[in-house]
Amino acid sequence: MSRLLANALPAPGTPRLLAASWLVNTLGSGLYLPTSSLYFTRVVGLPVSRVGIGLTVAGLVALAGAVPIGNLADRHGPRRVLACVLAVQCAAMLAFTVVRSFPAFLACALVFTLADQGSNAARGALVAAAGEGAERVRLRAYLRVVTNLGMGAGAGLAALAIQANSPLWYTVLIAVNAATFLGAAVPLRWLPPDTGRHPAADAPDSPPISRWQVLRDTRYVCTTALCGVLNLQLQVISFAVPLWVADHTSAPKAMASVIVVVNAVMVVLFQMRASRGVEDDARAAALCRRAGVALLAACAVVALTSGRGPAPTIGLLLVFAVLLTLGELWTSAGGFGLSFNLAPASAHGQYQGFYSLGKGSSQAVAPSLLAALCLGGHTAAGWLALGALFATAGLLMPIVVHRAPAARPTGADPLTPPGAP
Repeated sequence: MSRLLANALPAPGTPRLLAASWLVNTLGSGLYLPTSSLYFTRVVGLPVSRVGIGLTVAGLVALAGAVPIGNLADRHGPRRVLACVLAVQCAAMLAFTVVRSFPAFLACALVFTLADQGSNAARGALVAAAGEGAERVRLRAYLRVVTNLGMGAGAGLAALAIQANSPLWYTVLIAVNAATFLGAAVPLRWLPPDTGRHPAADAPDSPPISRWQVLRDTRYVCTTALCGVLNLQLQVISFAVPLWVADHTSAPKAMASVIVVVNAVMVVLFQMRASRGVEDDARAAALCRRAGVALLAACAVVALTSGRGPAPTIGLLLVFAVLLTLGELWTSAGGFGLSFNLAPASAHGQYQGFYSLGKGSSQAVAPSLLAALCLGGHTAAGWLALGALFATAGLLMPIVVHRAPAARPTGADPLTPPGAP
């Protein structure tokens, strides 16, 4: 039993400490995400429209902080920066428990989402420092499995508060989520102080690292943009699927939950396997191409569910769930590999911060895009157009990775030969 447990866990030291921190943090996210809109409308007393506007504005403004905070992680070490932004997230979340006006809500949301962008950059730099090649990708895949487990457990606990529908319980969950940020910082205490800080940061004769060198790296910018398009699929399952099942099909409304369960189980079971070999650029790019094709097939299948009877609709929705999740698995795996492989070792914080912009931007525009394409008046054509967008992004990825010129960034790892990823 002990051997099985050891094989199921990441390596001792930095990987295992990061996994512990990740689990606590995602447990809090699972508590917060299903109940936040209920808290802001029923306890804070804000209209739904204002909550949506506030969160959208905060999310878009916070995107501007990803690269600067990533630079801080490169200069001062991602361990220290992550601990600081976790403390800021804790304070902002606690502040939500006392706000009762839109300006106060917007201010807290801005601070929280800005710190959240910073935590993504710092975590990416820590993962980059925890290993190289296959070891690093395996850890990132493992952390995604941990994310699903933590989110699932938190969402299960949140369901109890939703069932009680009490302002007190909603407030308690917000406070508990705040505490999880401090809990996620505890394992960081045992990491070496300079974990993730590149030696070039202290070398007096090394060239300075430009704060915006990633913008001159054409290949990385294009890769980030294409991964952002493929990551639109994350909002398909959380935003479009529940409304599609309820308003456009004859399937039971519970099928939306069944699709989420199928997705979560497949990610837990297969993310590690899907991520094998993505330390190779060619395989990582090929997985993104495969993801685009799978997502096109998923969109074509779900377009067929409108106007059919309950039994065939349920069957088609299950096929859709499998295809969509395959696209998600391959998108995540290919993105893991490319986001690390194409970044210079001396600027992982900056590059991971920039990479998070692709995903963050797609999450910001996804609700409006999906509503216009898939939930409007021309649903079948809209789903096919969305699928074509996914397929195009996937097919372009190998071309971008292997043919687009990669600018030699100032201050890149001096041990990396010119032209190497």
